Amino acid sequence: MGRTTSFHHRLLFITLSLTYIATGILAALPGASLLQLASNTHVSLEVVGGMFTLSAGGFLLGAILAGTLVGLTKPKYVLAAGLFFLAAGSLATSLTDSFLGLLVSQTFKGFGFGFIDISLNSIATLSFQENLSENLNNIHGMYGLGALLGPLILAGTLQFFDSLPLAYLAGAGVAALPIVLILWQPVPDLPGRAQRDASASAAQRAEARKVMRRGLLWLMVLQISLYASAEIGFGNWIVTVVSKSAGISLALAAPVATAFYIGLTAGRLGGAQVLRRGWLSEKRLLYVALLGGSICGVIGAIFPAQMLVVYPASALVGWFYGPLFPSIMAIASRRFAHAIGLVSTVMMIGTGASAMLIPATMGALIPVLGINWVITIPALCCLAVIPPMALANRAQRTTLQSPGARHTMEGTTETFIVP
Repeated sequence: MGRTTSFHHRLLFITLSLTYIATGILAALPGASLLQLASNTHVSLEVVGGMFTLSAGGFLLGAILAGTLVGLTKPKYVLAAGLFFLAAGSLATSLTDSFLGLLVSQTFKGFGFGFIDISLNSIATLSFQENLSENLNNIHGMYGLGALLGPLILAGTLQFFDSLPLAYLAGAGVAALPIVLILWQPVPDLPGRAQRDASASAAQRAEARKVMRRGLLWLMVLQISLYASAEIGFGNWIVTVVSKSAGISLALAAPVATAFYIGLTAGRLGGAQVLRRGWLSEKRLLYVALLGGSICGVIGAIFPAQMLVVYPASALVGWFYGPLFPSIMAIASRRFAHAIGLVSTVMMIGTGASAMLIPATMGALIPVLGINWVITIPALCCLAVIPPMALANRAQRTTLQSPGARHTMEGTTETFIVP
């Protein structure tokens, strides 16, 4: 029995890692191919940035619906559906020559992202409770791996085949593999899903209202939202900023995004090892990452046309950003493990709202700030995470002194593996 459980956990970890590799590839491609997408749909660079707003809107809708669906059906079905929506929307993005078609396809893609993030976080929290932060850092590191492969695939298909859709097709092909794996294997299920009597439903609604009134939750939402603004803003615009500032082609500028995602991957995998070996506490790791990411982001904004500066600066931004998202999500998931579906949805709604505002805002501010200085916005967002994080840490220390709070934290239910 122990061996079987261990095998299922390893297979699930591989499946979730492949999911984020595919997600990373398809997430990185629109930002890296922004100039080509603007040309294909006959709109300006400032206008095409609106697709990020629609993608984030789709993400919000997907996250809200997924938060409901994971309580009604097995999370693995939500995850498989999300991968399908992501792949289909991405392929349509590369093939359309209409700006309206681009907006619709990006909305569809964002919808898939919402499904994936909510279901994957629920599955991971229920499966890896003992080492959640370490495992989430490793799994999200695979997102960085996919995101660094995306610009490389794009550069290769443009350079050798002069084909934008081929890069998106490769990403969709990778997404097909975890769909097959997740549907075939047993995965963790929410233990309360089978208990649907009236008293249980009333208790769940009361608990949800209690969780939503917690100030600590909204501080965590603010942290994840500001971080998402930093990562999405930097990842979506850095290639365009370097291309315009240095006067080089998209194919030559695309590797700067690869440098960012190499750093992101290394930062997440490295963060997992730092936590595993106890070199830094989780809180200290986050503060170091926030300060380092802000400083390196400003350096990249000052020297966007200097290849010897902006490439390592981009990699270091990724390195420092790496541990932030999975660690913040792990802290929130552990603290509210008894309401993981609701909390994941609220956190992802905050992420989606940021993704709607920041990339489009950066595009709109290009005529005001200039093409290089808009890339300071992600650095400022990263720095702005520190105050709510400090307040959340203080609130958590105060809450942990309450016996009732400790009882709530310990009152999580048993995890079942359902085929």
